[in-house]
Order: sequence, then C-alpha cells, then structure tokens
Amino acid sequence: MSKLPAPLPVTTLRHESALGSWSISTCQPLLPLAPLIATIWLGQGSVSYQRDRILPSGQSQLLINLGPPQYMIDPGPPEQRIPFRDVWYSGLRQAPIDTEAPHGSVLLGVAFRAHGAFPWMGGELSEVKEQVLPLADLLGSGVLALRERLLNTADTGTRFLLVQQWILERMHGGAMVHPAVQWAMGRLRAAGGDAGIDALAREAGYSRKHMLQLFREQVGLSPKALARVLRFRSALALLNGAERVPWAELAAHCGYYDQAHLSNDFRRFAGVTPSAYLRLQQPDSQSVVLR
Repeated sequence: MSKLPAPLPVTTLRHESALGSWSISTCQPLLPLAPLIATIWLGQGSVSYQRDRILPSGQSQLLINLGPPQYMIDPGPPEQRIPFRDVWYSGLRQAPIDTEAPHGSVLLGVAFRAHGAFPWMGGELSEVKEQVLPLADLLGSGVLALRERLLNTADTGTRFLLVQQWILERMHGGAMVHPAVQWAMGRLRAAGGDAGIDALAREAGYSRKHMLQLFREQVGLSPKALARVLRFRSALALLNGAERVPWAELAAHCGYYDQAHLSNDFRRFAGVTPSAYLRLQQPDSQSVVLR
C-alpha cells in the first residue's frame, strides 16, 4: 500500500445558528496551482432550511460529493430535482443555481478562477458555460477513482492534497492559459468588473476579435459577461448586512450606468430585486435561503 502524502494545513470555521450546524474547512492551494485556484474547501453538516440559491461568482467549481445525495433544481416547467451523488463540474455562469441538501452534506470543492479550469479541462470552455455536468461525462469514468480515494481518506488536509495532485497530473503537457487572458483577468478582478473589452484588448496589444476568441476558449464567458458578474459581486460585498442602502450611490460606485442597470443585474444573477435580496437570509457569501 502506498504511503499517503503529508496533509496540508487546514483552517476550519464552524457555524451554529437557526439556519443549521456545519463547518467549512479551507486551505491555500499549492504554489503551482495558486494562479488557477481561488480556494479549496470542504463543507460538512446539515441545514434547517429546504432550499438555497447559489449566486454567480465568476468562478467555476469541481464538486466532489463525499456524503449523502444532494439535489440541483431544474426550474422547468415542470420543476425537477436532479440528484448529485459523485463528481460534477460547474462551469462559469450568469444564472443562479437552486439546490437542496435534505440529508446533510459532505462536499469537497475546488473553486477555480475564471481561467483556472482551462489547463486541466482542455477543450473550449464556452461549451460548458452555464452548465453543471457529471465530470465523468466530460473526462471519462476515471475521475470516479479520485472520489473513491477521497472516501478512503479521513484527514481533510490529505484530501485537499490528493485533489490538487490529481489536477496537477492532468496538467502535464496540457494547455496553457494565454498571457493576455491572465493579464485581462487581473485587470477585471482589480477593477471589480468595471473595465471594457475595447480598453482591455487595446492595452494587451490584441484586436477585440482575438481577445473575444481567447476568452471563449480559455474562460468560457466573454469579457463583458464576466465583467457584469464581477461588478454584481462587488455590489454584494458592499451590502454586507446593510439594512438601508442608497442604491443610486451604490450603482455609481460599482460602475453601473444607473440604478436601473444595477436592478437588472440583481434580477438576472440573483432572481430577485435588490430590496428583496436584503430580506433573504444568507448562509454564506455565495448563497441565499429561498425556503
């Protein structure tokens, strides 16, 4: 039997409230993966609510279920509950995802930066945008062996290391993110989405058409679409538990043309108006409680 690698340092936060009882463990990505991975996490516990809504984040996710089935809701009509039992990939999205975990959860996730999936996924990422798909359908059934190894490993830090080693192995000889994409992503993140494609392409020294093609292949979303998501996330970060909000000022601060454009993005990305969003409970910064 091969010796398990030394576990990585892990930070764990515990939550106890009327919403439920759970813990979230995280660790820093290995140095070779730091430009690609925003965070690695393991969530365990149970919630008291029936359904939550995960909001677009500008990140894609590798999701490995190590516990009971969870469900993604297809609104239909008719509405369907799609079971999630093993390993899935969630591409970059502009729409929220409604989920349920009626039996508790043990879920390991790797949150990739917008361009972070390209070196190990390969292919044109625009083909998986807006989708949540079984990873075996994309990469073959061999991905399920990773889940089995994680199920047979109890230590969280070791689990985090095993997942990253698997990603690194898939990157050997794989595609590399174009420097212009890396640079443009840094600009978009630093500006909170308040940057235009024409300016990005001009400063990078490429045509608008070429920059759009690079994003289609290596990110999935266009720079304009991704900028909208990042601008929306900037607005959410500034709300942070506020009860009364000067919406016009918030819109201007985040680079929106006016308050109406801010409201439109809330409806698109959260499915509710800004004022309705404030009334929803939040288990974390990525989701809101629906029921």
